[in-house]
Amino acid sequence: MTRIITAAGLIDAGGAAGPSAITVEGDRITAVRALAPGEAHDDVLVLPALANAHDHARSLRTSSIGGFGRPLETWLHRLQLFGSVDPWLASVAPFGRALLGGQGASMVHYTRVQGLTDFVTEAKEVARAAGDVGLRIAFGIAMRDANPLVYGESGPILEALAPEARAEVEARFLAKPLPVAEQLARVDAVAAAIASPMVDVQYGPNGVQWATPALLEGIAEASARTGRRVHMHLLETRYQREWADRHFPGGIVRHLKEIGLLSPRLTLAHCTWASPEDLELIAESGATISVNTSSNLALRSGLAPVAAMIKAGCKVGLGIDGQAFDEDDDLLREMRLVWSLHAGWGFDKEISTTDVMQAVFTAGHRTLNSPVTGRIEAGAPADLVILDRAALDDDALMEVPPVELLFARASGRHLKETLVAGRSVVKDGTVTGVDLAAVHRELRAAMRGQVEARSAFRAALPELEAVICRHFSDRLGCC
Repeated sequence: MTRIITAAGLIDAGGAAGPSAITVEGDRITAVRALAPGEAHDDVLVLPALANAHDHARSLRTSSIGGFGRPLETWLHRLQLFGSVDPWLASVAPFGRALLGGQGASMVHYTRVQGLTDFVTEAKEVARAAGDVGLRIAFGIAMRDANPLVYGESGPILEALAPEARAEVEARFLAKPLPVAEQLARVDAVAAAIASPMVDVQYGPNGVQWATPALLEGIAEASARTGRRVHMHLLETRYQREWADRHFPGGIVRHLKEIGLLSPRLTLAHCTWASPEDLELIAESGATISVNTSSNLALRSGLAPVAAMIKAGCKVGLGIDGQAFDEDDDLLREMRLVWSLHAGWGFDKEISTTDVMQAVFTAGHRTLNSPVTGRIEAGAPADLVILDRAALDDDALMEVPPVELLFARASGRHLKETLVAGRSVVKDGTVTGVDLAAVHRELRAAMRGQVEARSAFRAALPELEAVICRHFSDRLGCC
């Protein structure tokens, strides 16, 4: 099937172009031509579909369980208030929202297992959900075997809790982790079951502070042997920075290099507290950093040194991390927020709109092993976002460069259509593959039905959070 899309302008990793016609055949762009003056076209702007370089595909907003404004180190435990639901239902909701926010591809660092079936069966359901809505995903399998409560021994935390709270915490967080060999084998099994041109399976160690040396070294060896990518958190909070400096006085990033994990196959989420020396090593290695600005603001983690990352030569993508500024998975708005916070003040120019567009059009897709190149050209995948230019410039007072309008105003509400692999997955504000409103109704009903069953853990949380706060305040000050 052949389709011709006419547009008032194109914006891609190469810059902006004027009125154009894009020919799409199947899942590919076969031709792009400039329109002659006066030639009719739709009043739209066309961009490459955006890549979300770090996310967890959380089913519902975490402020709904009291997660707003809490530091990561207590917020993580609060996620246990979410009930376990059908994995297709839990996944199709965030995947649909991702599409409505301009995403065509997303990392799914799968840290929240529903556990209602065996893991491979659950992974198949996640992949089916992505296929039903038409989203490209990378499926990063969470891997951890250390430090379930804080960055250190759990004993002192447990001893500080009353017996009822301690019993709840032990039941939910202190299960024996899988042996390293079994965790690695699970990745192979999932890859055999779901890997496809639309689903890339990756190793997903949660972070250095949550992994034994044997696990990280095993992942490094397996990645080198298989060529499979690795996706991992690094230096998200100042408490992680403090832990890293105590345990790796020679530098945590240098340690990753020494064990063979630091390579072009590695994506590091956050790096909010990375040092100049860290950034130099990351740039030298060819690894990619996923910056997660809204998440870092919501969890009080800090502002990542984005300008320093780019100046050091690091490859940088943008992630939502399930915490977009309005908790709506809108990557268009996230682009604007990143530029607004990091572009520089006054006449200083620290990063450019081009840097941000490279992150979502090119670098992010590369971390997901997506075929999208960030260019709208013949031979490229037909992964496109079509924005309503007239709505974007509804004042219509004078001609304004489209990139300026994009970074001044664009959000998911301006989205007219999204194509992924040539398939129209969003049309006029609606996800075409599923009834997203019905999905959310069913999901919320299922979650509400499990709130009471978690009342004992909910009652234990204030005590647990107070103990954790004191643990970290002994080092750097907290709460």
